[in-house]
Amino acid sequence: MAAVNRQKIRASDIVDTPSKVAPLPYLNFLRYLKHNFFPRYGLRRLLRAGLAQWTALSDAQKRKFEPERILARVLRKRRVARRRKLVRLSQRGQKKPAAVRRPIYDKRPKTMRRKRK
Repeated sequence: MAAVNRQKIRASDIVDTPSKVAPLPYLNFLRYLKHNFFPRYGLRRLLRAGLAQWTALSDAQKRKFEPERILARVLRKRRVARRRKLVRLSQRGQKKPAAVRRPIYDKRPKTMRRKRK
């Protein structure tokens, strides 16, 4: 149980997928513990160990597990990754312009429509 206190909790390690974010910070903390420190613990054992760790955390560390902050962090990561990708592509330069392909549908004869009676 002392493993969590030795290592600093980084916001980037908490949750990466928005679909797994729970509405309560404590549940997000339990998922973090299970994933990073106690993967073989069952539910009851994880709850016992998690409660002791949760009470030892400061308010600032507990705020890292709030769903709004986690989702904002995920959006920021995606936005930065997209910008980085666009900059990389723009530095490479534009590719050669492709030849314009005309669709074959332009050459088809127009269909005859039936008149209503």
